[in-house]
Amino acid sequence: MRRDLDVNLGEKLRPHPRLALFGARLAARARQDWAAGVLVFALFWIAAAAGISGGIQKHGLPDGARGGGIEVMLTAEAKKPYVYRQLAPLIANALDRVVPQATQDAIGNAAAPESTYASVRSATNPQFRFRWVCVYYLCFLALLGSLFVLRRILLDYGTGALPALAAPAIFAVAFPYIQTVGGYYYDAIELFFTALAFRAAMTNRLWLLLAAAFLGTLNKESFFFFVPALYPLLHARLGRRRALWEAAGTLLVAGIVNVAMKAMFFHAPGVAAEFKLFRNILEYINPLTYLRLENTYGIAGPHGVFIGTLLVIALVVLRGWRDAAPEVRRHVLIGACVNLPLFVVFCAPGELRNLSLMFVGFVVLSGHALQGWDSAARDDAVPAAPDVVPAHAGTHADGLRVTGHGFPLSRE
Repeated sequence: MRRDLDVNLGEKLRPHPRLALFGARLAARARQDWAAGVLVFALFWIAAAAGISGGIQKHGLPDGARGGGIEVMLTAEAKKPYVYRQLAPLIANALDRVVPQATQDAIGNAAAPESTYASVRSATNPQFRFRWVCVYYLCFLALLGSLFVLRRILLDYGTGALPALAAPAIFAVAFPYIQTVGGYYYDAIELFFTALAFRAAMTNRLWLLLAAAFLGTLNKESFFFFVPALYPLLHARLGRRRALWEAAGTLLVAGIVNVAMKAMFFHAPGVAAEFKLFRNILEYINPLTYLRLENTYGIAGPHGVFIGTLLVIALVVLRGWRDAAPEVRRHVLIGACVNLPLFVVFCAPGELRNLSLMFVGFVVLSGHALQGWDSAARDDAVPAAPDVVPAHAGTHADGLRVTGHGFPLSRE
């Protein structure tokens, strides 16, 4: 009687055939490419929003800074070298001239950054409010766009879909941790243009590479030093001679923009680069430098070259290095040879955001590290196939040998 009751209950709970067919069709649609694209966009949106929010929470844009704060950047009164970084201020000022005041007020009130961040004093000033919001959203859109470019790069290098998704998203969320000492609006924009240039060199799109060089250098003069690291990518696809010509042309475009910006702001106060070698030497030989903490995302965490941060970086590089393509390894090595001396000589102690010439390569290594981790986990999870096929095993219609329970063993 109990068995009959269970059978009857099962029959009653079984969905109607039409309803089951409808559910199957919905499930099939949810597995289509457009649905996957929606999920990718949602994840990257969340990661980019978190990364930008964490940086603004620590430093603003930065607001109130006399050297390179958002106010003096928007009025072109900043000190050198900050005043050279004009892309976002130019866009914000252009929008300020063409957008009606009523629309500006509505956008500023809708965004209301001061209701979220305590450090955004400039956002409450009517003179800067709309332009502040413009720069803020430029940063967000740049970081969001960079995640899609980085994902495409990882997929092209053969990482799985999940590592290609996770590595850029994790880097975006971790971005505020490397914004020690300062965090500036052009950091996220710089990542976008370095990733775009990397992708352009991979796919041999010279026009895109030159455009990235022009806009990337207008955003920050350090893009000029990123160009040599692109040579291995060009060489792998074009050969030595053509790669040299394209790298030289890209370097020329970046150089022209650099010279033009330095000439335009020749009489601005400050210096083109601040010499900090001796201060850095004293900092880096001090063991306490590697044990300092600061607040990120409202939680005490690593500051600058914290020993835990260095350990994580080393592990990612070591785990991803072997599986990375040879041109990627050469890209990282050239970037390190250029970036590390500049970092030690001209950057504030522990200011890891200034290692930006290696960021794209690091994300690619991260993807390979995650891919190796995922592959190892899958290998551990799959049980070894039995040496002896059970007597009740048969052959499936497609030639796949199966056990009596329907599990595949091998093909005939």
